[in-house]
Amino acid sequence: MEEKKSHKIEWEIISKYLSGEMSAEEKLAFEKLIDSNPKYAKIVTASDKDLNLIQEINEIQQQFNADVAWTAVKSNLSNSIKENPSKTIPLFSRQNAKRIMQIAAMLLITIGLGFASYRIYTEQLTSYQSISSELHESGKTITLADGSTVTLNGKSELVYEKSFAGKERRVKLTGEAFFSIAKNPAKPFIISVENAEVKVLGTSFNVNANNKHVEVLVETGKVQFSLAKKPTTNIILEKGDFGVLQEEFLEKRTQKDENYLSWKTQLMVFKAMSLKDVAKVINRTYQVSIEFNDPAIQNLPITTSFNKTPLNDVLENLCRPYHLTYEKNGAQIILKKDLK
Repeated sequence: MEEKKSHKIEWEIISKYLSGEMSAEEKLAFEKLIDSNPKYAKIVTASDKDLNLIQEINEIQQQFNADVAWTAVKSNLSNSIKENPSKTIPLFSRQNAKRIMQIAAMLLITIGLGFASYRIYTEQLTSYQSISSELHESGKTITLADGSTVTLNGKSELVYEKSFAGKERRVKLTGEAFFSIAKNPAKPFIISVENAEVKVLGTSFNVNANNKHVEVLVETGKVQFSLAKKPTTNIILEKGDFGVLQEEFLEKRTQKDENYLSWKTQLMVFKAMSLKDVAKVINRTYQVSIEFNDPAIQNLPITTSFNKTPLNDVLENLCRPYHLTYEKNGAQIILKKDLK
């Protein structure tokens, strides 16, 4: 399992907060995030201090121009040498020393700011890691510090904290994953995904996010599914519930697709299902794209099941009853009529 450090810190949001560009509602939500995450709060505080110091530097720069000062120093030295070629010129005279100290102070402040920001940023980076899966790499599983397990579907990424030291256990998901969360009522587990949040205490569920369309299927327990910008806009999902967020509208449904988690379980069951719908399940399970060279074969009924079956064997079994063939080119598969 390959892990890597995360470089995803919401600098744009921090900047918006410090510059006073947030609405009252956004500011309240962001300050709640700061209160619940000490390390995040540390970055915001440091950034605020840096901005104040930068303002001080700008004020100094308005009163003092280092380039002009250095040019003046060189000019004075040159003139003095011409007038007194045999006389030693004291570089650190009171006047020159003052200007040089001003230059040095500005350099030290600038370097110090960079070093402080870099140190705090580096500390934050070492606290977080990420795990990602390639397109055909569904089923990649990680166990987090609290004992929770997360299984990623293909082309997904999870950013997580090495040790959940704050008041909550917060992670960020891109793509799709199945979560089995260790119970800890005192420290809720929160998943940030697209424009939504999923909050749990201990349960198992699936989260699928794609272009601001977020789906949550609860297998056990109970979760709170809410808008990231409006936490008060939420729905409670229990075992068997299926929540959908689309265009900032939350809706609770019943998921009747028994193959919805086939990407994780590798179990597919088809009961008089059209080949077109079967192809959709296979696409989701194996991260491929099935197409048809003849629209007529899309409606052929299929009744069968597969359990942890290699993709080529699945395709062979689907083609055999109707004398079809398939052409495979990477992730693209074309099902054809056998013309022989």
